[in-house]
Amino acid sequence: MFINPRLFVLPSNEIKQIGLQNLTYGSLSMKGLATTVKTLHKYCKEPIRGFDLGCGDGELIWHLAQALPDSTWEGVEISEHRVDEQMRDVCIWQGDMLTENFRPYNVLHADNLCLDDDVANKLEEKIVNEFKGIYITYRTPSNMKFLKKAWRLETVLTETTWTEHFIHYYVI
Repeated sequence: MFINPRLFVLPSNEIKQIGLQNLTYGSLSMKGLATTVKTLHKYCKEPIRGFDLGCGDGELIWHLAQALPDSTWEGVEISEHRVDEQMRDVCIWQGDMLTENFRPYNVLHADNLCLDDDVANKLEEKIVNEFKGIYITYRTPSNMKFLKKAWRLETVLTETTWTEHFIHYYVI
């Protein structure tokens, strides 16, 4: 998978406004993409309407759409700079995942290791309040409301651009 090196050079105003931790970025390797596709095939019996929370320039969702032909994917990215770096024909926009509507989707993907605990907690609460489907998370959930409503399907060791990492699949 191609990761545009310009995604890592961020404008100082974005770093100051959003914080460097919340702008950390990585993705799946091609091997990790294959693992994710295989896992989604196992659990998704209807066409996927996916949403990537923190999609960067949309590269991952482009690859997911190619590998899962009956799927459609959209993404939101907090960094306007990264959205402007889009090189593929994908539907992404600049915004805050905590203000998006999750109801239209049946798969959520969140490479959310960089989120601070407060943001991660708010995200998990938002997910259980308005989402039904498969939630893919790189972070072990800790929100009690989430843990009471979500059912862990599987945890899969997956290759990413920075290391091999356990990715958790939940159904809500």
